[in-house]
Amino acid sequence: MDDKNHNSNIVKQFSKQASAYTSITSHSDSLDKLISISSASKSDKVLDIACGSGIVSCEFAKYASHVTGIDMTQGMLDEAEKLQARNNLTNVAWQIGNVESLPYEDDSFSIVISRFGFHHFLDPFKVLSEMKRVCKPEGKVLVVDVSLPDSKINKYNEMEKNRDYSHVAALSLTEFSRLFEKVGYKNLNTDFYSMQIELKEQLKASFPSDANALESMIIADVGVNDLGINVTKINNEYFLHYPIHIFSAEN
Repeated sequence: MDDKNHNSNIVKQFSKQASAYTSITSHSDSLDKLISISSASKSDKVLDIACGSGIVSCEFAKYASHVTGIDMTQGMLDEAEKLQARNNLTNVAWQIGNVESLPYEDDSFSIVISRFGFHHFLDPFKVLSEMKRVCKPEGKVLVVDVSLPDSKINKYNEMEKNRDYSHVAALSLTEFSRLFEKVGYKNLNTDFYSMQIELKEQLKASFPSDANALESMIIADVGVNDLGINVTKINNEYFLHYPIHIFSAEN
């Protein structure tokens, strides 16, 4: 798929998801872990790429000097502004833009982060290279996303492409390590947390191509875990446990 059509799909998908995205409580999980790993302080200028509804940006704004959030979906940025207002934050700016060509000078930010964006990128190498370019020497680059063993990737991607047609591909742990090395990072640090989402909550906030097929696929994976999300059934409810990895490197 070419960039123009793919970007159009992203905007369509996330314009529909915008109002529900922040309301999923698990989307705010482990923000304290990101703050700790980044060592964010009042001396930092932060860039949050593919910032979505501003959850990460607004959390970093509580600790950093200034945060810029960039995204290509206006509906998401509208939600980000609402979240900013609810938190009474004045040190955040929002910008429409394409993350494969960031509109910032070299060495502009001391922390550059992207959460839950990389599985949407047609060219992850180009995006990570841009993140490195705009990050100051000795600054930190963080990428947070679902990442699984190589053996789980194909089935997981099949599920996600049904759930969200703007999904390109989740990267395996091996692929993320190779990506950082290819961009020029020698010392990659990793951390992990599990993000739990109840199936009905996830379906309500999604716009799948075939909702029945998606639900059946997930329910059938209880006790099997071919999808890599450790689906469990508790009191007739199904819970998905997304394996979230935090990749961080010093510039």
